[in-house]
Amino acid sequence: MHLRCSPVVALATLSLASACGSTSPSSTVGDASSPDAGLDTGATADAPITATHDAASDADATSCAPGAAAADVDPWSMRPPAAGFGGITSAATGSHSDVFLDSPTHYIRVGARLDWGGTVVFFGLAANPASNVIDANDTGRELQLALYDPTRSRQPCAADASCATSTASCGNSITYLGWDPVQGGDECGHGASVTSHGQAGDALELVVQPLQWNPNWDATDCRNDPCGAAGRPVDVTYRMRLRFVREHVVEVDTEVTSAESIDHPTTSQEFPTLYVANGANGMPDLPDLLDAAGSAPAISTPANNGFYVGDFDSPAPWVTWQNTTHDYGVGLAMDQGITAFQGWRATSPYFHNVRAKIAFGLAHGAAVRGMSYLALGSFATVKSELEAALAARGPFGHVDAPTTISYAAGAPLTVAGWALDDRPGTTIEAWLDGANVATTTPSAARADVCAAYPAYVGCPNVGFSLSVPTSGLSACPHLLRVVARDADGNEQPLGERVIAAN
Repeated sequence: MHLRCSPVVALATLSLASACGSTSPSSTVGDASSPDAGLDTGATADAPITATHDAASDADATSCAPGAAAADVDPWSMRPPAAGFGGITSAATGSHSDVFLDSPTHYIRVGARLDWGGTVVFFGLAANPASNVIDANDTGRELQLALYDPTRSRQPCAADASCATSTASCGNSITYLGWDPVQGGDECGHGASVTSHGQAGDALELVVQPLQWNPNWDATDCRNDPCGAAGRPVDVTYRMRLRFVREHVVEVDTEVTSAESIDHPTTSQEFPTLYVANGANGMPDLPDLLDAAGSAPAISTPANNGFYVGDFDSPAPWVTWQNTTHDYGVGLAMDQGITAFQGWRATSPYFHNVRAKIAFGLAHGAAVRGMSYLALGSFATVKSELEAALAARGPFGHVDAPTTISYAAGAPLTVAGWALDDRPGTTIEAWLDGANVATTTPSAARADVCAAYPAYVGCPNVGFSLSVPTSGLSACPHLLRVVARDADGNEQPLGERVIAAN
């Protein structure tokens, strides 16, 4: 006779208590669809509970009934909770239709323009419209997404995807760009369409069909036709979710999905680009670009259309544009841990922008996800707020194996999957009935993961595999939990399985 180990029914937010009474780390994750079923997001966390067991009855081990493990969740839902939800409001700004999300205390707000593809056109104090740190000049200058293709980069060679080898050129001007879906709209001032918007959990969600920046993008000659009545939509969907993770910090969750029939190879992308206020219309002028150490990189290399550009590295994955006294501005941080940035400026028109140097491709039918953060305030405030937000961001990932509950009695069990984080140092732990039985670090190549979540720290070597010993286990079902733990002390359950010997 054996102590009857009642199998644990594990929920998505289980604070694990094993069938025999020991406990493992507790954490909460959202309830969302499995990543194997797609890339849908939108989970909200439930309150943690503690599983219990029946230690009062003795029975033969063969009487153990099968248990149930938590269903796999979408890895993209594995993130810290929001700071709160301050509410969504709509308002007319001049001739434009804007929608705003307030911080939990209604002190700060972020706003998107519905007639400009849901681009972020406002980030500032809720009670002071003149505090806006976003440029919001036209369909090309806000916080927004824009994609490129190295084989379709210029107008005369985009149609046949020969730009990587063609010598044809219409001149180094944004007027003759090739394939280039822009969230805000096109060079003619046509705004991209927001197909839906509204509340998604604690976030403001915007779903957008972008426009080709150049309506003549696939022309085989150097034409520059007069603007028509409408732009040229692209069979690509941009989804942006905005939510406050701290009072001064907005999380910008982005996803790009392709319904095109063509593949677009890897190249540098705007994911996103931040155009900042330049003193127009009574707004602040933010001319000083600073890295995470407070140093100003040079932006002095001539580029197209009279613009100047500068590539630089920041000591941490964030930068900030500030006014000349550095007591007000906006910061941009990258969840992927990217520290390479590119700044742009021009005098006519007068503007400033910055983007992370992130490169990826977009295959037909594929989806790509990424996340960044905006922070409002002085250099010191931006620094403390962004560093706190990044430190709170835990790892995320998925358990790919085992896929069944059966294992060969006495034989080691292989546990495999992947994990990503915003900085190095993630470890993977396998817990069996509340005991840590194996630990490893991600090191296996997973190009598929890094195609969907490009540029994260460690890519492409983000896969893991552990060997979990099973010798000596009883015939009862056992609860296996896989946990990722990062260098900041954050822990995240990646998946659970109830296993039993066959």
